[in-house]
Amino acid sequence: MLLNKNVLGSALFAAVASAAACNPLTSTGCPADKALAGSFAEGFTSESKWFTDEKMPGEVEYTSDGLAMTLTKQGDNPTLTSNFYIMYGRVEVEMMAAPGQGIVSSFFLQSDDLDELDIEWVGSDDTQFQSNYFSKGNTATYDRGEFHGVGTPEATYHNYTMVWEMDKTTWYLDGAAVRVLENTTTEGYPQTPMYLKMGIWAGGDPSNAPGTIEWAGGLTDYSKAPFTMHIKNVVVVDYSTGSEYSYADQSGSWESIEAKDGAIYGREQQAIQDYAELTNGGQVAEPSVSSAASSSSAAPSSSSEVASSSSAAPSSSSAAPSSSSAAPSSSSAAPSSSSKVASSTVSSSSSSAAATTSSSSSKATTSSKATTSSKTTTTSSVEVKTSLDAADRTLSTSRTASVEHTSSSNAVKIASDMAMGLSTSSGFAVIPLLLLSLL
Repeated sequence: MLLNKNVLGSALFAAVASAAACNPLTSTGCPADKALAGSFAEGFTSESKWFTDEKMPGEVEYTSDGLAMTLTKQGDNPTLTSNFYIMYGRVEVEMMAAPGQGIVSSFFLQSDDLDELDIEWVGSDDTQFQSNYFSKGNTATYDRGEFHGVGTPEATYHNYTMVWEMDKTTWYLDGAAVRVLENTTTEGYPQTPMYLKMGIWAGGDPSNAPGTIEWAGGLTDYSKAPFTMHIKNVVVVDYSTGSEYSYADQSGSWESIEAKDGAIYGREQQAIQDYAELTNGGQVAEPSVSSAASSSSAAPSSSSEVASSSSAAPSSSSAAPSSSSAAPSSSSAAPSSSSKVASSTVSSSSSSAAATTSSSSSKATTSSKATTSSKTTTTSSVEVKTSLDAADRTLSTSRTASVEHTSSSNAVKIASDMAMGLSTSSGFAVIPLLLLSLL
């Protein structure tokens, strides 16, 4: 997965890094994460209040057609990061990826403790996009990624969606499921509050590790710049409620997440209704998240995404076949019943949906031996059936990524470190020092 990691260099970088470089698995007293606890659609015709431009080198433009993020030279990696976190939910983007050998467009979710769900496009491949996931920053193996066929993603807008639920995550292309990741994987399952990040960078920069360059499709030819990715629309719905999400302990389990003045999964039914309304051109009540990041829940800095080890940077192309739904995971990954999971009783604004629910839609216990947690929601029954039918057709034909590559968070770090080196040195002497740890 690749995207960029923001590193502003000098005073601004130092200030942001000190506020956001807190991994709740290794540190205590980390600031709470500002919760979206709502739903919105963003067309990017002007600067968005939902996202922060990380002011990395490169161009970020808001036009009548939406967002354009452009890489014009070595070291560029324009990036937007959300001013909020979601705790389970749905994110989708209507976009056109950037062309160019070694150029990578990315759209991904990531948590403070380095859970991650990714969608990526490699510029030299105009027939596929990639999905991937990571848990707690573990990049020791490279068998999580999968490729999915898509028609001319660099010349055509497509809708790419991730529906992140307690029991599974589903990736969609233009409304059809292309991958289902059950919460039974031995590689761990993303289950902590995540923010949204999007951007473009050069995985094929000659300073990157050989495995990264190979995964990105080869060396980047900067003489062919500019390279631009286009985003026409983003829809985000949070399945939980509250003003903030925080970690009660260092387990990294969803059960340790506390929703201030709210509940985990407290608005799933409302979120489903919101999504239907937003995608049909309607409007919903706007979340109360402020566009100005507060001291306790600032827009996450890429400094919180520090690479866990040098093994994060890929060095060969001998990846093992993917098995995203492998053997059962440990009980810490699978959700269990908890008083923090809200029932599906919806507020008065969605009482009609609650009235049609055949039984309580609180998440049933999922055992450590891969017992899938049951949900009895009716509003999404048609979608679930369609998703699973489509998944049955597509999962059997999707093929595994054959080249080792790093997580988006680590790839973002590679890109931003490169940008920082270029912006703070008159020459390139600093780049090898920044990248040695990745080789």
